[in-house]
Amino acid sequence: MLEVKNLNISYDKKVVEDLSFKLNAGQVNVLMGRNGAGKSSILNAISGLIPYKGEIITKGKISYLNQNVNTDANFTAFETIILGKVNSLNFRLGQQDIKDANDIMDLLNISSFREKKINRLSGGEVQKILIAQALISNPKVLLLDEPASALDLKNQYEILTIIKDLTKKLNLTTLIILHQIELIEKFADNIILINQKKLYNMGDKNTIFTKKMFKEVYELDAKIIDYNSELLFYFNANDSIGYKL
Repeated sequence: MLEVKNLNISYDKKVVEDLSFKLNAGQVNVLMGRNGAGKSSILNAISGLIPYKGEIITKGKISYLNQNVNTDANFTAFETIILGKVNSLNFRLGQQDIKDANDIMDLLNISSFREKKINRLSGGEVQKILIAQALISNPKVLLLDEPASALDLKNQYEILTIIKDLTKKLNLTTLIILHQIELIEKFADNIILINQKKLYNMGDKNTIFTKKMFKEVYELDAKIIDYNSELLFYFNANDSIGYKL
């Protein structure tokens, strides 16, 4: 469970204003909004990396996979995953830590990468390693900042399928930033849409994806078609060129 009450975040100016929402376990929740809407700041506040005003209530540990992970380090996949266990300079590797790493690699089907250097792995393989690192501490809340942004289409779908499956299997409260509309439509159980520093709307895809929303938030004329419970989107090309959704 994750609950945010009256969250305010400021740097030189306010970037998030009076934001409140409550998320339940077992669901993939997508944080959505235009570039600069404050989405990464929200994850940073929830994980305790930046100061904020308001109240953040969680049950259990939080793991946060952000975009600033160094994947050029000369670590093996096993060593990278174990880093998720390190919480002090006095950390000593024990047999339980090794078992936990092996178990999470088995769960993600990445045991074959165990001794491989992560700087020699593909983008999709590295992302699986980083997800394993985030999960090895047995969190209850999983925060992910654009985990699929640098991947090709196949790997995007594979990584997000893994995240969705693990969210349900481990009963995680997952909050993930995504921009790609087609990925949000397919993988989000719940969407939190931020616009102009505030909560614009929250709900499932049918609640969020409306012509009115695309016009007001993204300044796009949209045509939305429901095809066998999947939503298809068509945008006015004259307006959409250069926009990242």
